[in-house]
Amino acid sequence: MKYKFLILFFLIFNLLTGQEVSHFSLQEAIDYGLTHNNQIKQAQNNLLIAQKKVWETTAMGFPQIDASADYQNFIKQPVQLLPAKIFNPQAPDDTYIPVQFGTDQNMKWQATLKQLIFNGSYLVGLQSSRTFKRITENSLIKTRQKIKEAIVSAYGNALLNDESLHIMQNNISVVEKNLFEVSQMYQNGLVEQTDVEQLQITLANLKNEYDYLKRMKKIAYEMLNYTLGRPVNETIKLSDNLESLKEQSMSLSLLKQDFEPEKNIDFLIAKNQQKAKELQIKYEKSKALPSISAFVNYGKNAYSSSFNFFDGNQAWYEQSLFGISINLPIFSSFARSAKVKQATLAYNNARLTFEATQKELTLKYNQNKAAFEHSFKSYEIAKHNMTLAERIARKEEIKFKEGVGNSFQLNQARLQLYQTQQQYLKSIIDIINNKVALENILGL
Repeated sequence: MKYKFLILFFLIFNLLTGQEVSHFSLQEAIDYGLTHNNQIKQAQNNLLIAQKKVWETTAMGFPQIDASADYQNFIKQPVQLLPAKIFNPQAPDDTYIPVQFGTDQNMKWQATLKQLIFNGSYLVGLQSSRTFKRITENSLIKTRQKIKEAIVSAYGNALLNDESLHIMQNNISVVEKNLFEVSQMYQNGLVEQTDVEQLQITLANLKNEYDYLKRMKKIAYEMLNYTLGRPVNETIKLSDNLESLKEQSMSLSLLKQDFEPEKNIDFLIAKNQQKAKELQIKYEKSKALPSISAFVNYGKNAYSSSFNFFDGNQAWYEQSLFGISINLPIFSSFARSAKVKQATLAYNNARLTFEATQKELTLKYNQNKAAFEHSFKSYEIAKHNMTLAERIARKEEIKFKEGVGNSFQLNQARLQLYQTQQQYLKSIIDIINNKVALENILGL
C-alpha cells in the first residue's frame, strides 16, 4: 500500500510540473542536434539566402516591368515670356508678354518593359551566385560535422561525469569503512593516531571531489542540452553508457579506409573559394564589354482644370516609345585594369590556400589516424593499469590491517588507483572522440 501511494504521488507530481523526461542514445542525440542546434539553423538559413541570391541574379536577365502614375496640381501656374512681336509686329524688340500654358491639373500613367539583351557582368555574376551557393552548402556540411563532434563530446563528458561520480561514491564507501575499522583499531592501541588522520584526510579530499563532480554534472548536462538545441534546464536521460559507446567506436574498418581529399569538406570549400576568386577576375574583365538593353514604354496623359480624371468623358492621350540602349566603356583611367590585377592577386592567394589545404588535410588525416590507433593501445594499458592498481590497493589494505604495512603506502596505493580509474575513463572518451574526428576527415 505504501509503494502504491508513492507511485501515485510521483505520477501526480509529474503531471503538475508538466516536465517530460527525454531519453537519448548517442545516435538519437546526434539526429536531434543536427535538426535543432542553432548553428545548424543559421547555416540552413544562409543556404536559403544563397538560393534566393541565385534567383535574384537570374531574374536580372528576365523582362522587368515598371509602372508609375503621377498627378500634378499647379497652385500657381508657371509663366512663360513670349516676345510681343508674335502678337504685334509693331511692338518694340525688348517687349514681352507673360502667358500661361496648360491646365491647372494633369495626370499621367505609364508602364515600361525592359529586357537585358547582353551584359558580360550579368553572365559572370550568374556563375558567381551559383558558386556562392555551393560554398554555402559546403559551409552547412562543415557546420553539421562540427556540431556532431560537439554532441559526441558533450554526450561523452556527461557519461564520464556520471561514471566518475559512481566510482567516487564507491571509493568513499571503501574509505569510510576503512576509517571505521582503523578507528576501532586505534582505540584498541593497534595503530597510531596518524593512521586515522591519514584516512580522514583522504576521505575529506574524496568528498570534496565528489561534491565538485556533482556540480559539474549539472553543467555537463546543461552543455549537452545547449549543444542539442534544447532549453538548458530540461531533464535529459542518457540511454547509452561508456562501455557500449566504446564497443561501437572500436571499429578497425576505419583504419582501412583510403583517404581521398576530394571527399573532405575543407577540400571542397577551398576549391570553391578558388573558383569564386577566378570568377571575380572574369567579372572585372567583363566590365570592359558593352551592355545592350531594350525597352518599350506605353502611357496615357490627361489634362483638366478640375479633378475629374475618373469621369467617363475625360479625354486621355496615348503615348508609346521603343528604344535600345548600348553602353560601351571606353576609358576608365586604368581603374578597371587595377581591379583586374587585384582580383588576380586574390585568386593567386586562393590557389595557394587550396594547395596548402591539400597538404594540411593529408597531415591531419595521418595525425587523426595515429591518434585513433593510439587510443586503442592507451585503452588497453589504462585497463590493465587499473586492474593492477586495484590489486595493489587491496594488498596494501590487507598488509595494513595485518600490521605489516603502513598508512603512507596504503594512501599512495589509493591515490594511484584513483588516477588509473580516471585514466581508464578518459581512454574510452578518447576512442569515441577520435573515431568521430577520423570519420569527418574521411568525409564519411
